[in-house]
This record gives sequence, structure tokens and C-alpha cells, in this order.
Amino acid sequence: MKNRIVQRPWGRRRGKGWIIQPDALLQALKAGEIAEFGKLHVGARQLSKLIALMRFPDQELLISSNGRLEVENIQRYMARKPTSVRTEFRQPRMRHSFRVDDGAWVEKRHTTMVVIKPRKFL
Repeated sequence: MKNRIVQRPWGRRRGKGWIIQPDALLQALKAGEIAEFGKLHVGARQLSKLIALMRFPDQELLISSNGRLEVENIQRYMARKPTSVRTEFRQPRMRHSFRVDDGAWVEKRHTTMVVIKPRKFL
């Protein structure tokens, strides 16, 4: 491993994962050949192709890494309360998800690794 680039897209905690916008994650994955989420390493190019297929309006990605990388879409909506309007998330009608094991699509020879560490967004 020659280079390690740390990318910090905006994210929001939900359960044991992070909610990240697909466009921000795709921009972060462009910087390298291997993506590191916690202790997991996955090929960045193939992961970005899968994430590009999961872009829908008003939906973001819920990403968790517990032994394997799990990516699923989650719907964003505006919750209107008497005092404020706030963004919240719920499961969409058409759920799409995939799981990737550690070391998937990783080539023996690589030069650039992208470390994804989301920045907390309230």
C-alpha cells in the first residue's frame, strides 16, 4: 500500500451504520482503487458502479460494516411538527441492498487506498 487518502463525506448515524448521500460517496470513491470502511477493504471501482445503480430521488444510502460491508437505500422525508420541520429517514417501499465480504474485488497490486470516515452531520 503506497498511498492512503482519507475522505470525509457528510454522514448521519443511524443504528450501527451511517447514512451518506450517494453522490458524496461516489466522489470520495473516485480518489482511489481500494475503499476502506473500518477494517474492511473493498474494490472502489466495482463498489462505485453498484452505488451508481442505487441512486434514486429522495433516497440515501445506509452503510454499515460489521464483518462485511452492507449497503441499502433509505428514504428521506420531511417530518412536519408544530414547532419545526426536520429531515427524517424510513425504509422505502422498494428496498435495495447488497452485502460484500472483506477483500472483494481487491487486486494483489494496488497503489491508492481511500479511507472513508464520515463527518457527523446532525
